[in-house]
Amino acid sequence: MKQREMTIKMCACAFGALLAVMGPAAVARADQTDDDFNNFLQSHGASLGTPAFSVKAAHAMCKDLDAGFTERDEISQFTGAHRLNWGQAQTFVAAATGDYCPQHHSESKPSK
Repeated sequence: MKQREMTIKMCACAFGALLAVMGPAAVARADQTDDDFNNFLQSHGASLGTPAFSVKAAHAMCKDLDAGFTERDEISQFTGAHRLNWGQAQTFVAAATGDYCPQHHSESKPSK
């Protein structure tokens, strides 16, 4: 009986892990905000690669801003880690704050 319980637990864990990996990917779809955001980035040469990666980076950036990082910190990160030039990074930050964390979007920034 102990072997059977162990097998059931292992299968349940494996299934849970599979759902954790596959579930969000299967259900995740871009909404209109994501589409507009990516279209804007693409047209301004500020895309980070795939649309999904750009959206994830925008959400991560908003979390950084919530945690106390500055927009300048984020721009510096995008110019270093993501190889955008300063203007492209500013465009990315302005678009991301406008679409995903408007509490960090100021009127003085370039708008979409």
